[in-house]
Amino acid sequence: MGLFRGFFAPFRALGFLRREKLLRWVILPVLLNACLAVGTTFAAAEYWKRELADRTFGSTALSSLLFIVTTALGSIVIFVILQPLLGAVFNDMIAERVEHRITGVVTRVPFLSSSLRAVGHGVLKLVLYVLALLVGLAASLVTAGIGGVIGVALGALFLAYDGFDYPLSRRGAGFGAKWRYLALHPMQTIGYGLGATVLYLVPLAFVVAPPFAAAGATMIFLETENRKNKKGRLDETRAL
Repeated sequence: MGLFRGFFAPFRALGFLRREKLLRWVILPVLLNACLAVGTTFAAAEYWKRELADRTFGSTALSSLLFIVTTALGSIVIFVILQPLLGAVFNDMIAERVEHRITGVVTRVPFLSSSLRAVGHGVLKLVLYVLALLVGLAASLVTAGIGGVIGVALGALFLAYDGFDYPLSRRGAGFGAKWRYLALHPMQTIGYGLGATVLYLVPLAFVVAPPFAAAGATMIFLETENRKNKKGRLDETRAL
């Protein structure tokens, strides 16, 4: 169950935000993401234009296709790396509002402290994504194709860390505690990481993916905690 709940969480978030009239909180981060996407696409296009300029591929169609594919993948990679730093504060605000709608209460943190914490965590996520990219590239030099798989797997894992970072940080969890939570819920982590990765790979959806991913992670985090609390109360009742 955890695998499927995790996988569909980023997609369920859209329905939840619309139903709870929270979509307006998505507008600003989506606009910022759109600007970032345009910038990363331009940067990737310029890079691959120079890289492929002196190479021959047999046909103009094949050359154009390779340019489009490499530009698209490059822009997505750069976007995923930089977005947590740009959108951390906004995604944290959305996650907080989702938690408030579900539970009726939420731990309140002063805006400045919350913003600084979110930016700090964004920098940490930036380091993790760069690490995933470097490991994938290094593996590709040794074993063609395997490096891409490793890179995607690490990227999915770090997307899971990114999503659950918001509700866990609100509860004062440190870096190690966050990874311990992911390890204690492996199927949920794998499912969510795969779902978030699929959402990011949908054409143009990566612009709206970050706030929905943050909302989805908060939703299943609260569901898991609720199930755990119910199980604890049931065990106490049986003990009596």
